[in-house]
Formats: sequence, structure tokens, C-alpha cells
Amino acid sequence: MKQTTKISSRIGRPRLEEAGEVNARILAAATELFLSKGVAATSCEAVVARAHVGKASLYSRYSGKDALFEAVIKHAVESGSFQMDATKLPEGTVRERLAFAGKAVLMQALSPIPLELLRLFLTEARRFPDLIAHVDAMARSKVVDIVARSMAASPQDAASRKAVAIAERFLDLTFAPIILAALTGRETATTPDAIEGQVAFALDTLESSGLLDDRL
Repeated sequence: MKQTTKISSRIGRPRLEEAGEVNARILAAATELFLSKGVAATSCEAVVARAHVGKASLYSRYSGKDALFEAVIKHAVESGSFQMDATKLPEGTVRERLAFAGKAVLMQALSPIPLELLRLFLTEARRFPDLIAHVDAMARSKVVDIVARSMAASPQDAASRKAVAIAERFLDLTFAPIILAALTGRETATTPDAIEGQVAFALDTLESSGLLDDRL
């Protein structure tokens, strides 16, 4: 009796993990091309080729290049560009914990990919005003939360209103001048010593205002 071999085949939609992997490849390819060529010079066809997916896979997710650009920018913020390992926070004063967390997120922001994405983000700002406003608020909220939580007595504790206010003021005093210096190519203002000095200035300013009194 001839034995037949049963070959199973799946027809229909891909499994969730496969669909997620396809989308990750699309976003990674789009990010690479947008950064290297710019949005205007990048086509959806080029993204499809770089990601090794079919056109249907891209267009079933994104209506076109503008939608894909929006997804890339949102993904950059949501995927954890800014992170803080609470276990590495030093045990010490509010000032010491704030200094540690603040420098950590600053260095992450100054790493090549986040900085290049920020340049791209600003270049396209006039074409995507609503997106820019939304993502700016989302990114700031994420960084504020990380910095504010670093000042809590326990990493699991929610940040108090005072900690949030301190974090927002700290970011105004550090992120704005340092990121602007990085975007305009003023390398002397983004060296480790320069960042250390800017952070110390911010901490001194907050301390002189009575905000770093360990009562959060």
C-alpha cells in the first residue's frame, strides 16, 4: 500500500507573531531609508525591497509614504528610545538620583539614531504639524516620567506632582540647550564635560529654588 505524505499548509492571514515581524521589518527599512535618503527621495517600493516584503504587506498597513513616516516617528518614541533601569539608580539624595537619571536620558538622546531621527522630525515639521505636536508631547511626557520617577523613594512609586514639576524644569534647563547644540553641530557644547556642567548648573538652579529638599 502506497503511503502518502501529508503536507500541511496554512492558508489565510499570518500568525500574529509573523505579522508583527513583517511590520517590524517594514518600519526598520523605512527608518533606514528615511535617515539615509530623506522622506522625499524614499519610495514605498524602495521600502518594500529593503524589507523583503510584498507590496500588499506594506499597503495593508499603511496607506502611503506619509502614513509610513508617521508610523516610523511614533514607533521611535513608543519603542523605548528613552529608558531607565531603576535598579541602577544610586541610593542617595534627590539631587544625586536626578543627576544620574538626567544624564542617562541626555546621553540616549544624543546617540546617533535618536539625534538623526530628531533632525528628520524637525525637517518634516511643516508638512506634519499635527504629528509633530503630538509626538513632541508624547516624547516629553515619557522623559519627564522617567526623570520624575527617579526621584521617588521607591522605583515602583508613582511620581509626585512636585517630582514632575522638578523634572520638567530640569529638562528645560538641560535638554533644550544641549539638544540645540547637537543639532547645530556645536560639538564643544555636547562633550561629557559640557553636559556635566550643564546638568550641575540645572541642579544648582533647582536647589537654590528650594526644590531639591528631599520632600517629594
